[in-house]
Amino acid sequence: METAEKSVEERAETMVPVSVLRESLFATLAQNAVLLLEPLMTGFDQVLADFNHAKDDGKANEVSVSLLRQLQNDYLAHVAEAIPKLKVKELKKEIYPTVSAKQASDYFSDRLHEDIRAAFRRVELKSSLTEQEKLEALRGILRTRYIDARLKRFFVSGEIKTGERRQFQGKGFRSTGQEAIYAAGLRLKRGSDYQRDGNYFGDFVAPMIRDLGLALAMGQKPYDIMAAQMAKVGKPTNGKDLHIGDFSCGVLPPSAPITISSGSACGIGFALKGTGRVMINCIGEGGTSGGEWHEVINFAAVRNMPIVFVVQNNQTALATPVHEQSAAFNFALKASGYGIRGITIDGTDPEAIFAAITEAADACRNGHGPVLVELVCMRMCGHAHHDDMLYFGKEPDQNREYVPPDKISGGYVDLQKYSYWYQKDPIKQYKKQLNEEGVLDDDAWQEMVAEVDEEVEQAAREVVEAPWPKAELAGHPVFADGDAQTHHDPMADRRFEFPAKRTWQPDEPPGVQFDPKGQTFWQAIVEALTEEMRRDPEIFMLGEDIGGNYGNAFVILKSMLPEFGERMINTPLSEGAIIGCATGAALAGKRPVAEIQFNDFIASGFNQLVNNAAKIYYRWGHPVPMTVRLPWGGLRHAGPYHSQNTEPWFYRTPGLKIVCPSTPREANGLLKSAIRDDNPVLYLEHIALYRDANIKQSLPDADQNFVIPIGSAHLKREGEELTIITYGAYVHRCLAAARALEEEGISCQVLDLRSIMPLDKAAILDCVRTTGKVLIVQEDSKTGGIGQSVASVITEEVFEYLDAPVVVLGALDTPVPYSPPLEEFFLISEQQIEETVRKLAEY
Repeated sequence: METAEKSVEERAETMVPVSVLRESLFATLAQNAVLLLEPLMTGFDQVLADFNHAKDDGKANEVSVSLLRQLQNDYLAHVAEAIPKLKVKELKKEIYPTVSAKQASDYFSDRLHEDIRAAFRRVELKSSLTEQEKLEALRGILRTRYIDARLKRFFVSGEIKTGERRQFQGKGFRSTGQEAIYAAGLRLKRGSDYQRDGNYFGDFVAPMIRDLGLALAMGQKPYDIMAAQMAKVGKPTNGKDLHIGDFSCGVLPPSAPITISSGSACGIGFALKGTGRVMINCIGEGGTSGGEWHEVINFAAVRNMPIVFVVQNNQTALATPVHEQSAAFNFALKASGYGIRGITIDGTDPEAIFAAITEAADACRNGHGPVLVELVCMRMCGHAHHDDMLYFGKEPDQNREYVPPDKISGGYVDLQKYSYWYQKDPIKQYKKQLNEEGVLDDDAWQEMVAEVDEEVEQAAREVVEAPWPKAELAGHPVFADGDAQTHHDPMADRRFEFPAKRTWQPDEPPGVQFDPKGQTFWQAIVEALTEEMRRDPEIFMLGEDIGGNYGNAFVILKSMLPEFGERMINTPLSEGAIIGCATGAALAGKRPVAEIQFNDFIASGFNQLVNNAAKIYYRWGHPVPMTVRLPWGGLRHAGPYHSQNTEPWFYRTPGLKIVCPSTPREANGLLKSAIRDDNPVLYLEHIALYRDANIKQSLPDADQNFVIPIGSAHLKREGEELTIITYGAYVHRCLAAARALEEEGISCQVLDLRSIMPLDKAAILDCVRTTGKVLIVQEDSKTGGIGQSVASVITEEVFEYLDAPVVVLGALDTPVPYSPPLEEFFLISEQQIEETVRKLAEY
């Protein structure tokens, strides 16, 4: 895969046609400074004439790379002088509060200079391509087309049969017309030189679902690509997902909610900053309509992340045309809204793609990212294999060539556009160019075609012969430290096998002690964060208003700023970007601690959390060590958007762990465990407990390495007649009720779940066995809450031990109201808990 570049001396003597340079400059200025196009191009011609006169080598139509930089500097000096100047008095005028005309002029002048430098650099890069690189690009484009065609043949041929001899067509997203993206990878850090000891040290790419060519360029094998789409054994998904991608060679597997990859790319880019490595993030023009893409590109721009955002404008998002996706003249113009550079180029020209992506990547490596590159092309087929019939109006003949326009009728494709792009087949165009350059003759072309054909057919034969994944792989662990799952017969053994009494709590005695001289809940959180940040330099925090001089919305983190300010990252108000960035950074070796300002706002990051972070380990086996801190809960009269309980939203999401401490000691120990865990952990910290002086506790010294295992419940109070199961702030309401009931002669034990996922089933079932009566109390609304799920576990597994119905108490099934009397009525009171216990005791 590695391709030899020209030496410094060879590059310096390479001659660049002036017409090519002028064309590149014209296209750049027409896009970014069209109102100044005529004077700027006239100025270039004058500078060029003066330059040729000075060098006097008789080569007015070409210039060597060694002199290209001098020509660039001469032209930039001319531009600086030639742009009309405002009068000094006018420059000082304020055009809007705090910003003068001069500031605006300087900003756009700097942007113009950057665009001009980039135009010159792209020309230099194109001239630096070796014959070997050009041939690799053509071969890669050809491999992409042939693999796509072979997958289509799988879809219609019936070659793949399941164990029951049923045809399996597979599912895949077609790439015909977009193969030239292969060239984007030519100068990226890729291949075996960047794979050592099971780790990857090169650049990363986040391809869109149809960027088969980019995955091949980075080193993913044809067999693995085809096996994934045909659901056969193959890395990295082994039948659990169908998308391209292999993280071990720098290819982030995409996801069906297509903006997800942009979130992960943001985090990987964040982790790569300052390392000389880059992330290339691709998305289609339809995907740019997604809010997460905007969140991510904005965050990346604010933090100068080394990310090249590539928009593949292939004219159609499934069947929706461009003009119904965006009113922008082109997609590169969106870059200016984020304060970054953007350029639009021909997405069927491999050398233009190579130059644009490489120039942008080099800028990112040097701290001048991100950059947006739009590739204009056309998808010359259906969205997926099954869609060709609708695209063309009938199922096309299966071959490796574009379908001629005169063979199309009745489909949804825009035939006028299709006819234009039909002439721009990247294989035919680039083969012709290399033939004219003397790089490729007909014999070499036929040999290349035969080799690629055999390579693809050999991989296809291997896919046909490959085994199906073992059925039990469906139960692959969802946690990096988890066990495989399988189905169990709930009626096979109706007796739970109990351990000796309370072996599920060997290191913690029952009960809870408070100390008025101890630390508050929030101080325990800060101590845990401080200990962990000192222990591991890969840990960082990100969230809204946590950095600067503020220290989060509750000001609890302010004391950490002097020591860790550079690792406490203020983010835009973008929950999707926060979770996406945390996910990507975790993939890249960091241990992010993300904060969502109020847990209610996590809804805005739902996609990144549920469809991205939670699924990764199951899909392709990579740990995602990230913690999401969620200030949580009511009891504070804060209304429907700062009080709700979101834990049921995520309880049934495989791949997420959830903890909810109720005391300072647990807040400290569980947070450290969450940060050290190799899975996404939601850490619910109840706001009403932050400054509760009644629950202060003394904490172990930092050198004691105190942690509390995730998945362990704790018996807060012993009792004999009835078990109360609860979690969060309601632990304290239930303890108060139990104390009051003890005076009436009713003995209750109180079990604090403190870990919702995974549940400590041993603790729950053992407590039920000892008392036979259960009350489950939650702050959340009753319907669909954690309590009802726990009740289901109890009735299914230890029904024989019950002496009364399992009762669940929860809040009303309404949003959390604001006014104090309304919220108090909405929530379960201590008196309601006591009354329910009395009735259960009498049952």
